[in-house]
Amino acid sequence: MLPIALKSDRVPSWFKPALVAVLVTLLVACAAPQLRYSQLVVLNKGMLPAQTIAVLQQPPITVQVVEQAGKAYTFHRYQLYNGLYSDVYLLCFEQGKLKYWGYVEEFRRYPDPAINQAVELALDKIIDSETR
Repeated sequence: MLPIALKSDRVPSWFKPALVAVLVTLLVACAAPQLRYSQLVVLNKGMLPAQTIAVLQQPPITVQVVEQAGKAYTFHRYQLYNGLYSDVYLLCFEQGKLKYWGYVEEFRRYPDPAINQAVELALDKIIDSETR
């Protein structure tokens, strides 16, 4: 014999639409624009910021300008999907031209100490802007 559901066991009528709204919101939040490896082959040292935005077909998530060792560095932050997960990917411009691009770990291994320190300052600014 099948048990009879009591009225108190039923789900309120507002619950299903609210659950759908929450799930859609979570999916939209996870679907931020992301780069793919195939897009990176078009980047070349010396490109202007507008050129990189055009060839990548999307603007950066954030732009951070930092001063280090008397030079101004501009960092464009993107998210790069590598097939398993999405991670921070940066483009570094010096004097308005693309100098270096890569993951944060790659920047930390870059042989120029000024860029090593500049990326740390840029990351501090990125973290500050995300926590506000």
